[in-house]
Amino acid sequence: MTVRWFGLLGDPVSHSLSPALYRAAFDYLGAAAHYRAIRVEAGDRPELEAQLRDLSATGGGNITVPHKELAAELVDWRSAAVEETGACNCFWLDTEGRLAGDNTDVAGFLAAADGIDGPRLEGARVLLLGAGGAARAVAVACASAGAASLGVCNRSVERARGLIDDLGLGDLATLHTAESERAQSWDVVINATSLGLRSQDPLPLTLDVERHRFAFDLVYGPGGTNWTRHAEGAGIPAIDGLTMLISQAVESLSRWFGQPTDVDGIARVMRQAVT
Repeated sequence: MTVRWFGLLGDPVSHSLSPALYRAAFDYLGAAAHYRAIRVEAGDRPELEAQLRDLSATGGGNITVPHKELAAELVDWRSAAVEETGACNCFWLDTEGRLAGDNTDVAGFLAAADGIDGPRLEGARVLLLGAGGAARAVAVACASAGAASLGVCNRSVERARGLIDDLGLGDLATLHTAESERAQSWDVVINATSLGLRSQDPLPLTLDVERHRFAFDLVYGPGGTNWTRHAEGAGIPAIDGLTMLISQAVESLSRWFGQPTDVDGIARVMRQAVT
């Protein structure tokens, strides 16, 4: 029996639940496969490309911060979602021998947002924190879901402007600073930055129950994150990124093994493996 090897490429990756999630899924599917987290330093293009090609030859994998945009440049074939977002978080070798890339974050975020006990994205005023690969997927998802407006706030204003321009968001999106966002109220605030991956990180934004209705942190952690706990302490409902992680993982499995017949069962065993 041929064993297939998969991996997660990012920096940092030691915190990741992905190996445990996929081990549970592989066992449930009866697949002879292994999954591991591999740290690739930020900006190391040769190493990232080498890992992408080595893993794709035996199975495939996922990409996380800070490599999603670079991975989109390195793959040979890009899905429509990669072309639209400029970010890639899932890869494999296709039937023509090409290093193929997809972005399962868009579908994963929409699935997670659809299940929240809070505001719908359709018609919502959304504040997006971040301008990297994950933020690009969220912006595309919010636009497709019919958000009324999208404020983009990032430490680098140029990167935030680049996200808006690259994605062709036009009148939907506006640039904001941490100061200017205070002049408005928001239905959903989404942390798509890497803040929260390390315990010493500052909060991505101080929330105010008078102006913020719901907080969605793409970062995840045991019992939530510092930011979701801050939100709940301020009286604001919040969720972390675990549901999105599981949803995009199910999407990734369909790229590697074909569409699973028992999506709910796979999602259930994944969640049981990490909670």
